[in-house]
Amino acid sequence: MRQVMVALRKKEFIRDKKPSSVRVKFVRSDVNRGYAGGMNLGWEARDSEAKYVVFLNNDLILQPNSLRELVDYMEGDEKLAAANGLIYHGNSERICTAGGYGTDHWIFGNICIGIFKYECPGVNKFHYVTFASGAYMIINTEIVRKVSPEGKPFIDETFLYLDDVLLGLILWNRGYKVAYVPVTSGYHYGSLSTRYVANYYSRRTRTALIRLLNTRFSWIKAIYLIRLSTGYKLLDLLSKYGKAYKAYQDGTYLAQILRNKLGFILNLHKAPYVRVSYLNFILLDFMMTDRILHRTLTVKHEMLINPPWL
Repeated sequence: MRQVMVALRKKEFIRDKKPSSVRVKFVRSDVNRGYAGGMNLGWEARDSEAKYVVFLNNDLILQPNSLRELVDYMEGDEKLAAANGLIYHGNSERICTAGGYGTDHWIFGNICIGIFKYECPGVNKFHYVTFASGAYMIINTEIVRKVSPEGKPFIDETFLYLDDVLLGLILWNRGYKVAYVPVTSGYHYGSLSTRYVANYYSRRTRTALIRLLNTRFSWIKAIYLIRLSTGYKLLDLLSKYGKAYKAYQDGTYLAQILRNKLGFILNLHKAPYVRVSYLNFILLDFMMTDRILHRTLTVKHEMLINPPWL
């Protein structure tokens, strides 16, 4: 009953606040479909003639006119399939994302996250990126419908966290582009809905991506996965939650589902990516000393390597 009342209040709020020229369609899900399934539900309810679709998190506040500016960039390149603008952390001038990146040791994240705009070189320029952030992403409907499994932007089984990364990789592997555009887009009050499940889904996502994605380090993938599973088992012994190894198992199962739906193995080097040295891979990641040294990678646009065909 409480959920019904909340939904009614939301409808009343939107109807009171929306411009008269804007049409709104409400779609209610009977179950929790996560980000991927929820966005796909909205995708199915879109106007059949819509050239672009925007995906938004429920904890993001839009900047006025940002959508119009994003559309202008999309109109300038028929191969541009997805994009996001500059998004700040809620109640902060620190950057949440200036586009997404991937590395050849299967780490994915947000460019310039946690730093100020003046610390982020190239933030005022258009750049190609590995993936567009699902917090506020615009896509070309025709391209996504054509290249994505089942004609939907996301694969329902991913549920959470893998969705925007996977879409970006699929688009690049199919010969399309994903970009960051220099438009201040909004403020993201991140992880308000996912803070209690973030560790599980991030580990599940990492496991699936390692199995799905070929990189320069693929020759050591089998050993790397053994190290990862062993590390998660040890983590479960030291943690009262005991879900790290389950996340690994579920990520392995998810990778098989995704591989069957995609029909091919993804290649990171068909997208812009960050090249990691063998020394950093072995010392910091493979031997896990990055956790001990608390060393994190802050990625900026200038670190991305574009595929040769760009």
